[in-house]
Amino acid sequence: MKKAAKKTTKKTYCMVCPKWEIKNPDRCSNTIKKGAKTLYFCTKRCKERFEKAPDKFL
Repeated sequence: MKKAAKKTTKKTYCMVCPKWEIKNPDRCSNTIKKGAKTLYFCTKRCKERFEKAPDKFL
């Protein structure tokens, strides 16, 4: 028998709190589109902090 190949998915983390993984990025409502890239945030507060000072977190 062959073993099933493991899915390799890239984990998504909050831009402000990088220790917090976004488990379902498709369902995340705290996002910002920057060009072709989507930035994810764990909470509305993190999104607001990023919007005030984006250079601090990039």
